[in-house]
Amino acid sequence: MGWNPFKKSSWEQVGNAIVDTGKKAGNAIVDAGNTVAKGATDAYNATKNFAESLVKDTAKAVEHTTSVCVKNADEYAKQGFNVTSDAWKQGTGEVIKYTKEGVVYVEFAANEAYKWADANACYVGLNLALTTGCVMYFTPKPNPSDPGTITSATISSTYLGYAAVQGSNIAMATAVGEIITKSFLLIPGVKGNVDEKMLNRVIVNSIATCNPALLSVSLATPAGVGIFIGSVLSPIVAQLVCDKTAPKGLTKAIS
Repeated sequence: MGWNPFKKSSWEQVGNAIVDTGKKAGNAIVDAGNTVAKGATDAYNATKNFAESLVKDTAKAVEHTTSVCVKNADEYAKQGFNVTSDAWKQGTGEVIKYTKEGVVYVEFAANEAYKWADANACYVGLNLALTTGCVMYFTPKPNPSDPGTITSATISSTYLGYAAVQGSNIAMATAVGEIITKSFLLIPGVKGNVDEKMLNRVIVNSIATCNPALLSVSLATPAGVGIFIGSVLSPIVAQLVCDKTAPKGLTKAIS
């Protein structure tokens, strides 16, 4: 039997075919969405399980942080930073010192989603973004209006202002940390992947508890700001974003 436009059954066949096609397309979209959702859930669970293993084993956490610092330094060396300098080594030492006190798992906020395929992919992508961002926002350039020139000079002058009057270390760290946090949130891969208040808290505490001698070498000049950001804060931020872990003492409320 052929197509008969005057028969109701013929039109019903067309309608049924359209409905079937729509259902198949809809099912395909749902299946694709479920696959993506499952991948994100699996990545989240794998990251959480790894983070919890670091929380339980401080030696493992220190080993992991050390490897992050090494990879971090490799990326910064490609950007022209002298990662063999005493200042850089001291910065790395501060990060390891923090981790030796143990780490905590920072649970995802309700409005966050784990956007990386896995933690390794996160480190690969984020380390590149952090080094590029550090050069862009935290290192001085010949152009006085360049963002890196302005930010590094502002951080340095703010630090020196508090040092000159021997002001509160917490007040200094809070002021400097606010400037640094805002710039970190401009770096792709940071904003939306970490709780902003926690990011600020970790950065401020890192500055407030850092060896004063290292701060005086690094933050006293615009050129030294990038060294501090790269050697101390960059690996800490990377772990906060990629593993949702942070040194135990850096997540406490600032007092």
